[in-house]
Amino acid sequence: MKYIQTDNLTIIDYGDGGAKLQIYNKTKSSYGWSPRNLIVSLFGKPLKEITYNYVQQEVDKVYSTFNYDEIHKLINKINETN
Repeated sequence: MKYIQTDNLTIIDYGDGGAKLQIYNKTKSSYGWSPRNLIVSLFGKPLKEITYNYVQQEVDKVYSTFNYDEIHKLINKINETN
């Protein structure tokens, strides 16, 4: 099992071709660490089906504004690990 992460997004790669998307809200703390609060953990699906468009649709359901560069970073990390 591998965790592929950006600031607010995580893909859990189960290693059997399946994966799961988790969307977080990362906040800055005055104490020097940044906690991540889980917003939604979606049902698993084949890793091949986790595309930019899929992630964008799911992010748009929970965020009114979101930096889509983070989705690009996540997809690039997925492609690098596979």
